[in-house]
Amino acid sequence: MFSLKHLTSLFFTSFLVVSCVPLPPVDPMNPNGVPSAEPVPREEKLTPGQRTEAEKKKREQIKANEEARKRREALKREKNERIEPIKPQGRDPIKPPSKYRTAMVIPGKPGFVFNPWTNKSVDVRGIPSGTLIRDPNDGDPTHKFRVP
Repeated sequence: MFSLKHLTSLFFTSFLVVSCVPLPPVDPMNPNGVPSAEPVPREEKLTPGQRTEAEKKKREQIKANEEARKRREALKREKNERIEPIKPQGRDPIKPPSKYRTAMVIPGKPGFVFNPWTNKSVDVRGIPSGTLIRDPNDGDPTHKFRVP
């Protein structure tokens, strides 16, 4: 039958032949080849009366597009003027996240919290809220946390 050598040469030859075929001409009015909704009349085929009508339609279309653009810009300006930034009312501003964990209060035991690293209770009576502390019973010195 055919050997691999023959099939390879046949493939490259067919590729060469196909690549040498000229492409169909491209319409400059429609370079993508997509059919338009309504055919555009060629200027050279129009009579003087038809030319003025076509020019008149073209001017009207340009004017309508310009008016629509102006309306869109006016709406954008009006929308931007109406929008005001939302300011939080009655709330504290958002705080950036801390690099330290915060302990959880033990319900029913005032002055005691759960260590967030070991989940064991820690006595924090007399220590102000937000203070960075370390559990004396935790062996790791990097396990610091804040009092709620």
